[in-house]
Amino acid sequence: MNHKLHITALALALGAAYPALAAEEEPITKVEVKGQNSSDDSYAAGSAHTSTRMEMSIRDTPQSVSVISRALMDDFGINRLDEALGLTTGVMIGQQDSERTSFYARGFSITNIQVDGMPMGSNSPLSDTILYDRIEVVRGATGLMGGTGDPSAAVNMVRKRPGRILQGSASVILRRWDDQRAEVDLSSPLSPDGKVRGRVALAHEDRDSYIDLYHERKTVGMAIVEADLTPGTLLTAGIDFQRNTPTGATWGAVPYWNADGTLANMPRNFTLTTPWSTWANKQQTAFASLDQRFGAGWKLHLGYARTDSRNNTTVAYGGSGHPNIVTGGGMSLWSGVWGEGKAINDNYDLYATGPFTLLGRQHTLIAGWNGGKQVSSSQGGTASVLYPAAIPDYRSWTGNIPKPTFTPDGSHTETETKLGGAYIAGRFSLTEPLTLIAGARLSNYRTEDSAFDTSGNFTGSSNLQETRNETTPYAGLVYDLNHQLSLYASYTSLFNPQTRKDKNNHLLAPETGTNSEIGIKGEFFDKRLNASAAVFRTLKKNLALLDRSVPSGFLLPDGSMAYVADGDGLTARGVEFDLSGQLSANWNLSGGYTYLDVATADGQRGEPTQPRHLLRLSSAYKLDSVLPGLKVGGSVQAQSAIWSESWYGRPQAPAGAPLARLTQGGYALLSVMAGYDINRNLHAQLNISNLTDKKYYRNIGFYDGVFWGEPRNISLSLTAKF
Repeated sequence: MNHKLHITALALALGAAYPALAAEEEPITKVEVKGQNSSDDSYAAGSAHTSTRMEMSIRDTPQSVSVISRALMDDFGINRLDEALGLTTGVMIGQQDSERTSFYARGFSITNIQVDGMPMGSNSPLSDTILYDRIEVVRGATGLMGGTGDPSAAVNMVRKRPGRILQGSASVILRRWDDQRAEVDLSSPLSPDGKVRGRVALAHEDRDSYIDLYHERKTVGMAIVEADLTPGTLLTAGIDFQRNTPTGATWGAVPYWNADGTLANMPRNFTLTTPWSTWANKQQTAFASLDQRFGAGWKLHLGYARTDSRNNTTVAYGGSGHPNIVTGGGMSLWSGVWGEGKAINDNYDLYATGPFTLLGRQHTLIAGWNGGKQVSSSQGGTASVLYPAAIPDYRSWTGNIPKPTFTPDGSHTETETKLGGAYIAGRFSLTEPLTLIAGARLSNYRTEDSAFDTSGNFTGSSNLQETRNETTPYAGLVYDLNHQLSLYASYTSLFNPQTRKDKNNHLLAPETGTNSEIGIKGEFFDKRLNASAAVFRTLKKNLALLDRSVPSGFLLPDGSMAYVADGDGLTARGVEFDLSGQLSANWNLSGGYTYLDVATADGQRGEPTQPRHLLRLSSAYKLDSVLPGLKVGGSVQAQSAIWSESWYGRPQAPAGAPLARLTQGGYALLSVMAGYDINRNLHAQLNISNLTDKKYYRNIGFYDGVFWGEPRNISLSLTAKF
């Protein structure tokens, strides 16, 4: 890769794409970007600490960064993490069934999801955004802070914080399919001087769906307290929780082919579930942190969080076979009944950061340790009834079959996973325009399964995987061209333990590889607008691939499919543009474009379920000159075609025919919004998603099935603020 050529091209592209940005502009009304709480209505973000934890601007961070602000989430009626990431540059959303959603960036799955910089952990429900002030997304490897260095992205959801004055809001939201939601968000000082303050956020939602039989009840909330113990000491503590109780949940997708080999093209409301099928989940997190500021700009941070997540799963779903359009047969039920599964995550975070002087120049240093332990367990026992039976006629299926019960026998299995590491990094001012960010992390990883009999006695262990003293280096350069534009380059290695297993039920070896990125960033309009362009390259080895040497339908004891590690791996290359913030006092904009090319070692296309072209664009404009208090906006989510190779093969395919493909052509989704301030305390808003009612698959290839995206949805909300 000719880096010099690419940097020049990126600089020219940025100037051509945003010609007005390079010129000096008359200052407009300044919008303050508030550290932990972005309470204004701007899409701008002054900083994001997910990459290095050092306090520096997005422009000074030598990686691609996007921030989904609270204002953007409010404008487009975003209540879930997948909705927020669906508007984020470079992020693609996949959905296996009603309860399982996946995120991808730069050709790979996003597994590094955090809350306030700590891992969210597995066994978690899809996050509700009522709790969060903003969502930071750092694309590329972030192994310096997290230890695993996954090259896709790190997603960090930053909790709301209390303010020093009394303020709050209450909202009622009504959507299509009998979707009803209520929200309350209240912040108040708890002492006369405001040194102790608290915030409570709560939401409850009760909804049906475009999918027949599906219904969800969800309650989510948070209480958080901050206390200024001394002028330089901040203590934060709180608890948050989420309860999801879906019924009519699916366990898989809908068939892509009919039994005669023609496209099934099932209606979007089609399902072969039961009214009682559920993936019920409850989760709560207790968290606390202590921040101590010392003289000369130094800061010490100590954080702890414990997450307790529990689920009860009883599912039955017609995911096997192909529908016979003549007889109505051809489909069979999968069923699964498990007792309570639980996971306890303990996470710790300790670091110190601050400036120092060397050779007459000021630099910044950070050193710390973070990590934790997760213990997950599942019960042994028997189910009263399972359903391997054929569905008589899928066309008249109602799902009205008896619900099985689970009887635990006292046995259980536990999986203990420990991941932690120490790191040190510095931001060194080499010359007036040139800054070096360099550091390394030393990580340790260990996971093992333990089995216990019906009396609770330990009977043996398996699947031990351990990595000691894994070093993850990080280096980045930032060169300031002027007070608005900077060139940057970064490099890191990656190390990512896997949870996939081979046909012998053994865990695959960790993924390894390298990640590099070069680009240009700019800050404009008094730092209210961020723009960037980047070229990236990632090499990832030991990638988990489906094992096609096993017989069709082969499953491991836990019901998952068998995988093999691809030693040669994949190489992902691409170009990315990103823009977010304010173009004027009334005009907000956020979005970007990504071109992605993923190739195998022999030059074939890799990860074809990820689009080559991905566009995300959201904008809102205040029309005070037309009608005071009126705001309108729209968003576009567009991607090019994707496909997946069939696992079972197309029915009635000729002998020796090449593997068939499941395909989704390119498409674009358009959403619009209009909001109006009835008075200074009351706001009404209309949101319409998928305005053209586009039919598209949100996922293809999962057990040769597809998952339909949501049809046009309409939302009306009324918010009272004080």
